[in-house]
Amino acid sequence: MPYSLGNDVIVTHGGIVSQVPRHPVAHSRPTSRNNMTSSNDVGSPTLDVDVVIIGFGPTGATAANLLGQRGIRTAVAERDVSIYPRQRAIASDEDAHRVWQGLGLFDDMLATMSTDVRVHFKHGDKTFLSMTSSQSHDQGVPGMCYYHQPELERVLRQGIERFPSVTVMPGYDAIDLVQDEQSVTVTLRPADGSPDRTITGRYVIACDGGSSSIRKLLGIALPGKHIEEPWFDIQLRAWYDLPVDAPLDFTFISDPHRPGVDCPCPMGYHRVEFRVNKGETVEQLQTEEGLRGLLAERGIDYDQVEIYRSWGYTFHIRQAEQWRKGRAFLAGDAAHIMPPFAGQGVSSGVRDVANLCWKLDAVLNAHASPSLLDTYEPERRPNVQQLTDFSLRIGKLVMLENPTAVRMRDSVIRAAMKLPTLGPLIKSNGLKPRYQLGTTGGFFGRTALRRSPRGSFIAQPWVTGSDLTPVRLDTVLDNKWTWVGFPSAPIPTPLAEAGVHEVKLEYSSAVAVHDVAAGHYVDSEGTLERQMHRSRARGFLVRPDKFIYASDREISSDDYARVAAVVEGLQLSGTA
Repeated sequence: MPYSLGNDVIVTHGGIVSQVPRHPVAHSRPTSRNNMTSSNDVGSPTLDVDVVIIGFGPTGATAANLLGQRGIRTAVAERDVSIYPRQRAIASDEDAHRVWQGLGLFDDMLATMSTDVRVHFKHGDKTFLSMTSSQSHDQGVPGMCYYHQPELERVLRQGIERFPSVTVMPGYDAIDLVQDEQSVTVTLRPADGSPDRTITGRYVIACDGGSSSIRKLLGIALPGKHIEEPWFDIQLRAWYDLPVDAPLDFTFISDPHRPGVDCPCPMGYHRVEFRVNKGETVEQLQTEEGLRGLLAERGIDYDQVEIYRSWGYTFHIRQAEQWRKGRAFLAGDAAHIMPPFAGQGVSSGVRDVANLCWKLDAVLNAHASPSLLDTYEPERRPNVQQLTDFSLRIGKLVMLENPTAVRMRDSVIRAAMKLPTLGPLIKSNGLKPRYQLGTTGGFFGRTALRRSPRGSFIAQPWVTGSDLTPVRLDTVLDNKWTWVGFPSAPIPTPLAEAGVHEVKLEYSSAVAVHDVAAGHYVDSEGTLERQMHRSRARGFLVRPDKFIYASDREISSDDYARVAAVVEGLQLSGTA
């Protein structure tokens, strides 16, 4: 049966079969391929795999790509038969983009993303703060990008078609979970009413959202708070023409009478969000009269747009008490429900699975100790908490109600923007916490000296090899444990004997004289040299997730043994 994405498209399992826009559309919607991929036979009542993923949103689809890239037998079960049509998330940042780049998917995503978006805070007809959001802090990919979520998911799901080790099962709801010391068995209930079936895997990753059935089956509590104040979201398609170079800027409406958000999105979509004021109801706002009135507040003519979806919601700020129980892991919203103001929901889920999947690979393929998996939550939770706090600070800034406090906010921020150091920092979104993994309880070098780079990512500049062709550093790192060092810090012999890859760095003068030896690379912009200088280092040991295990001045013989136990036998395949 086809289902409706709105008033303008009708979609079936196999793609778009009819497109009947009410008005001419400036931005055409690309024709999609199958919304769900099934790489292996799923007809049998039982299926044995290495990893079972429950949930197929951006977090689950990213995990499936990461595991497929590593040749790990994976099954993905998803309640919905097709891509969810509503635009729940609208943004992701450089941390997620670097992961998707490593999967070979980010260029396809960029085709329908908005980059270099400015973020404004507006009160009345005055803007008291504007920031750029495109900085990637040397990650080598664009910073904050905005998108239409169903299009993002289409690219992620098509990526899975490359990997025959991944089976995708649409229309299955997880209803039971049983585990022992060797495996986990999940019982699935088909949406079509056919008999239940089971999947047995060595591990399970729950990517099934804030109402996660797996989390509930595991009996893991989700403490936190629920913000009672209701909000209302309108997703629309714009039928008016926009210039090709028109900025799709994001605006926080910081008005005490009705705070909200205004975000033009790619492909002609537009999100507008409003606080529901006292005396109003979601049901009233969803009438034509209510929608006309709300849109008029933003200067949008109801007759010039197509209302695609509208809904009411409230905020939740919650984190699961534990992210692992036995052989089952929680990721994304199943582990932590983020406040929306910083746009970190999707990126946080991607960070989760990027951290977890290389460790599953080490345990499954390299016979690393399963205790490596215990480092997942200690490494990830601190960053989730930092971003939660950051997002709440933005929310408090936007939702002030006291007129005196509002005037003070506007004046203080305008004054701060004029300061020579603080102003540029705020304008560049420099107050957002940098992605740093927790090192207490994490898998990093045991010794931490002053300015230690442990737990931070290695920068990703363009590097030039012996063929003098620039490539991104991650292409050279290739998802492996890698020693990256200058001539004064060659790879330690025990690491080389364990199979750690080596990237030998040369100074920029080597390119100038066209003399780059085979296996050597030059960072002509000096990005890595500056990063190492800040750490007082000449070499880094880099994990498969691009985070630094230790520098040359702090790594020890004990570390050699720990890393060797994880690395030896580890096999990774490419993205194609």
